[in-house]
Amino acid sequence: MTTLSMAPRSGTPADLPGPAHLGHPLPDRPLTPVPDLVTAVAARAPSRPAVRCGADEMTYAELVAASSRIAATLTRAGVRRGDRVAVLADASTATVAAVLAVLRCGAAYVPLDPGQPDQRLAEILADAQVTAALVDEDTRARLTGTGLPLVSTALPEGATDGAETPVDVPVLLTDPAYLIYTSGSTGEPKGVVVEHGQLAASTRARRLVYPGEPTFLLVSPLSFDSSVAGLWGTLTAGGCLIVATGAQVRDPEQLVTLIDDHRATHLLCIPSLYSYLLDAAARAGADRLGSLRTAIVAGEALPQELVERHFAATAGRCELVNEYGPTEATVWSTYHRFTAPAPVTIGRPIPGARAYVLDERLRPVPVGEPGELYVAGAGVARGYHGRPDATARAFRDDPFVTTPGERMYRTGDLCRWTRAGTLEFLGRRDHQVKVRGHRIELAAVEAKLCALPGVREAVAVPTAGDTELVGFVLAPCEPAPDALRRQLADRVPAVMVPSRIVVLDRFPRTPNGKTDRDALRGLADAGPPADDAVASAGPGTTDPAGLAAQVSAAWTEVLQRDDVPDDVNFFDLGGHSLAMFRLRETLERRTGRRLSVVALFQHTTVAAQVALLRDGGDPDAADADDGDGRAARAQRARALRARRAGLTPQEAL
Repeated sequence: MTTLSMAPRSGTPADLPGPAHLGHPLPDRPLTPVPDLVTAVAARAPSRPAVRCGADEMTYAELVAASSRIAATLTRAGVRRGDRVAVLADASTATVAAVLAVLRCGAAYVPLDPGQPDQRLAEILADAQVTAALVDEDTRARLTGTGLPLVSTALPEGATDGAETPVDVPVLLTDPAYLIYTSGSTGEPKGVVVEHGQLAASTRARRLVYPGEPTFLLVSPLSFDSSVAGLWGTLTAGGCLIVATGAQVRDPEQLVTLIDDHRATHLLCIPSLYSYLLDAAARAGADRLGSLRTAIVAGEALPQELVERHFAATAGRCELVNEYGPTEATVWSTYHRFTAPAPVTIGRPIPGARAYVLDERLRPVPVGEPGELYVAGAGVARGYHGRPDATARAFRDDPFVTTPGERMYRTGDLCRWTRAGTLEFLGRRDHQVKVRGHRIELAAVEAKLCALPGVREAVAVPTAGDTELVGFVLAPCEPAPDALRRQLADRVPAVMVPSRIVVLDRFPRTPNGKTDRDALRGLADAGPPADDAVASAGPGTTDPAGLAAQVSAAWTEVLQRDDVPDDVNFFDLGGHSLAMFRLRETLERRTGRRLSVVALFQHTTVAAQVALLRDGGDPDAADADDGDGRAARAQRARALRARRAGLTPQEAL
């Protein structure tokens, strides 16, 4: 275990606020790379279920066999130890096998979000200097013109037996395991390099904090670093990974059904999504969450109200864990386990980690005083790929330990120690925010806005709750805000596109002449002026004009804008999946009718939703609330029963 120095370095005091800043030590035995741990599970329990997605299931033996075939194909395509392989594929059992294949052939995986614009994907591919890319049938066309070897995530049985090329390439703990990209301050993608040693340490800590063999519901896409927790924390433990599809993640009712159908014991998601999941469970019946033993939230500040709701909804059967950690520290650094309602903190360091709250001169601050949080220990990443200057600014030598080479990461988060020895999160020290769980540099959004034709100056601010952004621009030619949004959406990920863009003739200023961001945030939270005429029709109206007024009023309320065209897509006006959940609730309150999320995602204009309500809704979509439809759900259940019993799906009827 790393020990504290008894003598300060460079005038830095050695005394720290008690032992609270130290996580429990990791077991004193060598770390094992995660692909070796997964293949070891397959060797001792080959028939155990490893991954399920929809009607598909892979045992551990099948998972390892599929990854062997893909790894052999990657090797023949020129992938070698230390190379990087892009992964652009939708969630599936095959995608999990493909990611394991990358690690088994000694390379690092670079997950790409299929929802990102092509320009952003091209920037990441160029920055990461990938050797090959893994794609599925739906994403292959997007990378066809890159010149990269494209390998399918769904190789047919017998495509190769893997005998021509060694599959499990020995790796060092200092070899890269994956690169996950975040937004840099200029808007250019910045890849965090996580090595096998850091991944192994983070995963071992997770096994200590969450012992046993979980049935884990994975809702995070691969491009979101919390997917690492679900993937490797589950598969190295011999648990079963339940992979939610994109359609299922967009609908909390479907997630509740997945938990119930598969008897999931663990899940991890952002607090705002968990809030909607609790709403869905309340409507479906609290017993639908009866299998859950651990609900983990991360990526956003945890509201105190959500802690109270969790324990009311689960009757104390399920613990709630608030995890905190940057991508640069391999997913998580601290955690607070709630077994009953209690004040929210981000807890104490995970096993193998250290946490310091320091002032600007890197001196520990007293208990109760605010300072910047630095995290250190076994999970601190290598740095940023190809960006030595950015790495040097964020990763510093740890002055509180004597072990050479130990570093700490500057999080940019303000915290303070409580007298109970836990960390209280106070916000950011800079202009970085978390939006729906994604870390966003406001300067990056502003830089991209300023690059648009006609924009002279730009400021981006988060709305209350940090669920979306609002952009304010100075532009002499007064460009149409929607046109600016469309141009920006072609260049950056959707989460970086403000839900609204407001064109001003001047920005409010502070007394010293700087842009008054607090004033702009107040404008963002206030939203556009209410249109009383739009809200005049009562709930439950059947009058076509009144129905249209109510739908428009719902969109105005959710999108916080006073111009809602009848024929423009919800997402083109600043909507996102969480906003769609709010729209459903608002439509129900205003019209007295509850539509399924599936129906709303299929009818994404005001006119289409008015017609849907006028015609009595979409019974097929309503039936699909719990998955791809009741028939599909029954088919999945039969397939699962058949596989467990060694029968065909027809024999399981």
